[in-house]
Amino acid sequence: MAKKKMVIIGERATTMGYRRISKRKNLIARIDREDWLQHMAEHFEMALLELITKMNEMPGYYEDYYRRNLSKDRHEVSLTTSRTVPSSFGDSTGYVPKES
Repeated sequence: MAKKKMVIIGERATTMGYRRISKRKNLIARIDREDWLQHMAEHFEMALLELITKMNEMPGYYEDYYRRNLSKDRHEVSLTTSRTVPSSFGDSTGYVPKES
């Protein structure tokens, strides 16, 4: 049986680093900057090494925070696509370069 188009889109978005940030609004987002760690350190006004230490203590927290609050690469998708993309909560997937 062939997969639905919306499921295929969700699977593709997942491989590109997108994660679901809102179930209600069907929003997905990704970490959109290669230098996102430095950007986060500046955002929290801390040294990069301090941020990395905190990231090791709370896996997935800072990645989720970035996707939900700082990412400019976010999209509203269909309900089916949204359900195919894994939740951002606690997901430690970092920056994934987009394919051209």
